[in-house]
Amino acid sequence: MFIELMKGIGIFYYWTWFLWPFIFVFALVHAISSMIKDEKASSKNSSIVASISLLIILAGIVSPAFN
Repeated sequence: MFIELMKGIGIFYYWTWFLWPFIFVFALVHAISSMIKDEKASSKNSSIVASISLLIILAGIVSPAFN
């Protein structure tokens, strides 16, 4: 079940591959900079966005191995 979900995320990544590295980097930089400034509310949201975008990137890279 989870492998099928990862395959679906991988197909989604193939169509939108050019967006995810930028989303990951900007969200990670925003999370780190807001943690340094002690803005805890916004850092949680941007760190979740960074982790989801990293999941999508990794699913797109690894999904050919699922076949």
